[in-house]
Amino acid sequence: MVLFMTGLNPILLGVTALLALASIGAANDLSAKMRPVFFYGVLVAMAAIYVGFAVVALDQADFMTRPVLSVLIVESAAFLVFLFAGMAVLDSDRPWLLGVFIMVHGGIDLIHLLMGTPHSPAWYEFLCVLYDAVVGLAAIWLLSEKPAANPEAAPSQ
Repeated sequence: MVLFMTGLNPILLGVTALLALASIGAANDLSAKMRPVFFYGVLVAMAAIYVGFAVVALDQADFMTRPVLSVLIVESAAFLVFLFAGMAVLDSDRPWLLGVFIMVHGGIDLIHLLMGTPHSPAWYEFLCVLYDAVVGLAAIWLLSEKPAANPEAAPSQ
């Protein structure tokens, strides 16, 4: 069962929940103009972590084998897709797509988990699926809010 995988414990689940809630709270406190920037940063950081895992796998291999190099290429390509796709919607009229991209990243985490990829720990993938789902849904919700009809009534930050 996934909940009892090596390295996963209730403390990590609690920390993941706290990080997700802290991310949502921080985004909620930002102005509507800065929220997309925050979620874009979250998306880029999440994608970059897997590139880091791939680089560490290169170091552990002592030499670059074809599968290890393939992992680095695939993770780097995925990072670039998230980087540029997020950048494309950053100033668009659909910033809520950043939340969709975060949830898509959660789907990629799930694929990593189900495939048992050796370059990243299974407990991390499981926690990242949870984090991405919660933060992705919150991003869609927070970035879909319409500005106040009266600009003077909207909070200025």
